[in-house]
Parts: sequence; structure tokens; C-alpha cells
Amino acid sequence: MKKIMLLAVLCLLCLSTLTVNADESKIEEPINWEISMMPKPSAEEIEAARWSIVLENNMGVYAYDMDSLHFGDVKNGIVNKDLVNVVVKTVFTDKEMLKKMNKTYAEKLAKKEKTQYCEMLMQFNVADKTYAVKTLDVYGSKGTKLESRQSDAQLVPVPEKTFAEAMLEICVQAVNNTNNVANK
Repeated sequence: MKKIMLLAVLCLLCLSTLTVNADESKIEEPINWEISMMPKPSAEEIEAARWSIVLENNMGVYAYDMDSLHFGDVKNGIVNKDLVNVVVKTVFTDKEMLKKMNKTYAEKLAKKEKTQYCEMLMQFNVADKTYAVKTLDVYGSKGTKLESRQSDAQLVPVPEKTFAEAMLEICVQAVNNTNNVANK
């Protein structure tokens, strides 16, 4: 009798472990582990990392979005490597110019907001050394878009010793790097 009872208890234990295993066989979502010694960057840090400073002068700080460099027109499946588009940003530092701009955009500025920067889509023809500003957006210190302009401006010669000339050099370098990669 003791053996039968012991066998019955042993069978019950085996059956109970099978039901526990059946419940555990469900696939669970893995834990999303992120192992890093560095804290995650904030939105401001990510935005700052997007821009590469080209030059500074009395009007402002000029930078370009490194990821925005791309070739312009594609005709018949062929990319025109002479036309390079790039998004640039000017953070205004000239006090007099900022006063004028704050007066111009006074109605659109929120309380305690001031005009801060503009972003432009510029197009460069590296073969002809010409450029045009295709779009212009002006922003306030709180991110308010104060003005947005689209332009069909014709390409004009790049003036010497300007931000446009510095950007032209960057675009020429990008074209040369692309040609070097294609030739390998």
C-alpha cells in the first residue's frame, strides 16, 4: 500500500511539473538591453551633432547638415554630379541685424522669443562655381517658424571669401570623394 501511495504521489508530482513547463513554453518578449557607459543623448545634443561648423564671422555662425549633401537632378536615370544640394544653417550673432529681424518678425514671435537662425537649401554647380538659395526658413529661439520662402533663383557666381565659397569647396570635395569611390 505504501508503494502504491508513493507511486501515486510521484505521478502527481511529474504531472504538475509538466503543466508548469507547458506554461513556460510560451515565447516571451526578450528584454531590450542597452549596455552603454555613455548616457543617451538628448534631443538638443542629437540636433547639435547633425551640424558641422564651416565658419564664423561678425554676422553669425555658419554650419551645414552633413547628411543633407546630395546630388541634384536625375535625368534619364543619370545623376548630374555637378549639381550638389545641401542644407545650411546660420545662427545670427550680429546685434544690429538681430534687432532689425526682431522688429520685422515681432508679430510672429512668442513672448520672450527672439529671432535666432535660418536654414537654407543651397544648390551648387561645382563645374561652373555657381550657386543659388532654393529655400529659406527663419526660426525663433523657441523653434517658431517665422518665415518660409521658396525661390527659383538662377545660379550666380560664388563670391570670393564668403560662406558660399567655403560651402563650394565642401561640395567639390564631396564630388571628388564620390568619384574616387566610383573609380575603385
